[in-house]
Amino acid sequence: MPVRVVPVPALEDNYMYVVIDEETKQCGVIDPVDAAAIQTAAEREGATITAILTTHSHWDHAGGNVELKKRCASVEVVYGGVGDGVAGCTKELGDGDTFALGNSTVQVISTPCHTAGHICYLVDGNVFTGDTMFVSGCGNFNSGTPAQMAQAFQKLLALPDETKVWVGHEYTCKNCRFALFADPDNEEIQRRLKWAESCHSWTVPSTIGDEKRCNPFARLGSLPMFDNEPGGPAERMRLVRKAKDDWGRR
Repeated sequence: MPVRVVPVPALEDNYMYVVIDEETKQCGVIDPVDAAAIQTAAEREGATITAILTTHSHWDHAGGNVELKKRCASVEVVYGGVGDGVAGCTKELGDGDTFALGNSTVQVISTPCHTAGHICYLVDGNVFTGDTMFVSGCGNFNSGTPAQMAQAFQKLLALPDETKVWVGHEYTCKNCRFALFADPDNEEIQRRLKWAESCHSWTVPSTIGDEKRCNPFARLGSLPMFDNEPGGPAERMRLVRKAKDDWGRR
């Protein structure tokens, strides 16, 4: 039986997730900043929290780890990336590591840049990207380089197109507006923006295929701004991030 993903909103625009192994009803929770809300969501689904899966160390993702472990005696392990300093972490993970969630297997994808030890989690055709990949966007390069973010995107974009993408924040409308600014003739982005603006709740999940079509940080080889311009993925990633930052300050 596959895993089932239950998104749970938190703070102003964060996403937490309950990831349930349907055969055992054991679950892992992704970035549980609001410990009470994620515990309630798991109980409502009839699932037992056995693991906390943290994408990165920022408070709005890891800030509920310690409290949730205190509240739930069933929590056996708190995962985080190697060297990221995740609150309450009991097991650090690196690229390619795997672990069991009930009868399901979770694989780790190392994506340092937003933080030094940022990781993503892949399980049963679902990838949880934290603040690396957003719907039509990407995270800030707080602790890394454009080359690192370019490499992180290359890893994620190598997943099958049908892979569901569960992101860390609801930034979709703003991201799509910039995407259309950067790629104005892209009809897929035009449709995505209209759809996002019409949504009355969350816009997750996306898919890897959707991001290949609508995310400017995934389209470094085809953006009009780079027509006839030299530069590899790292330089293009830098320029798109700068363009997004400059656009956001207008």
